[in-house]
Amino acid sequence: MRDLEVGQKRGSAMSQSRFRQDALSIALNGFQNGEIDRRSLLVAMGALGLAAVRPGSAVAAAKEIVICNWGGAAVEAHQEAFGKLFTEKTGIKVVVDGAGPDTAAIRAQVEANAVIWDVTDGGMTDAATLGKGGYVRPIDYTVVDKNKVGPGMAAEFGIANYVFANVLAYNSEMTKGVVPTGWADFFDLEKFPGKRTMCKYVQGQLEAVLLADGVAPADMYPLDLDRAFKKLEPLLPHLIFWDSGSQSQQLFRDGEVVLGNIWHSRANLLRKEKANLTWIWDQNLLFLSAWSVPKGNPAGDTVFEFINSSLDPEGQLLLLRSMGGGPTNPKAVAMMTDEDKKVSPSTPENAVTQFRVDPAYYAENEAEIQNRYLDFIS
Repeated sequence: MRDLEVGQKRGSAMSQSRFRQDALSIALNGFQNGEIDRRSLLVAMGALGLAAVRPGSAVAAAKEIVICNWGGAAVEAHQEAFGKLFTEKTGIKVVVDGAGPDTAAIRAQVEANAVIWDVTDGGMTDAATLGKGGYVRPIDYTVVDKNKVGPGMAAEFGIANYVFANVLAYNSEMTKGVVPTGWADFFDLEKFPGKRTMCKYVQGQLEAVLLADGVAPADMYPLDLDRAFKKLEPLLPHLIFWDSGSQSQQLFRDGEVVLGNIWHSRANLLRKEKANLTWIWDQNLLFLSAWSVPKGNPAGDTVFEFINSSLDPEGQLLLLRSMGGGPTNPKAVAMMTDEDKKVSPSTPENAVTQFRVDPAYYAENEAEIQNRYLDFIS
């Protein structure tokens, strides 16, 4: 049980939650550098669910919605993005607890009949894990409009509020202008000599390895770990494993790596710095972040009205422009500028060879896979 809980905690830190924290770092840096104004920062942070109204735990009352996410900045963020309009329509206040919706904490609250959160931003994998255990409520799709999100983004226990992708980034100066065409090139040391970088956290890593080894997307799951490790082992001397988005960016900035499996938001920042630091959308690996509702949430069914309002397209576009999270609402895609389309994994043109990472598979297997992966790369 302890190994399972440790693995699940690692999982919470490796995909949606880690991306959220990284997106906040990007937005704050943009604000400090004068690239976005304060209002844009706050609205985008609220759309991502990264604001915290106070340092302690927020307790839901009858006339408020409490969101738990992975931490953030100030009350204005959610008031601008979600709270202001929702409160005007309903009279219900929206507040945020940035303590982090760890799955163990949610289980403990539900089992003790002491739930303090109404909705959590833990991602599709956590939603599936908690749903299987009976710790979260099914999303009420008589209130939440499934048509506000794309196909496959509305699950029984979670609905996607934004997307992000792992992409193949490269330094075109180091490749002498040769453009990689997919993950197979990641393993071609003759064509692309030099160090590469991958993440220490497993989601989106072994999928890229297996795609490079010729596994068809339809045959990806269950992951063939032995095949993946066999493919990856000869590359280990040429790999640097990143732990944070900023670290992945710095490896390219310092010229330490020629290719990398990194978040698209960091790749976009690199290209803003230098045109030779760029990426391809070929075989990008898509992740879904999502809302879920703990069983016994104090605000009851009203939380679904909030979730429905949070899926409107305007905030999602601000999120894309400030932090890189791609919209889940198709109407937001239709409202994009040409510049937006270049950096969003949500657009049809960027999704031609896209592979969607399966949260249900990781909900069942992540602890074991993460532990084996860490043992292998160490």
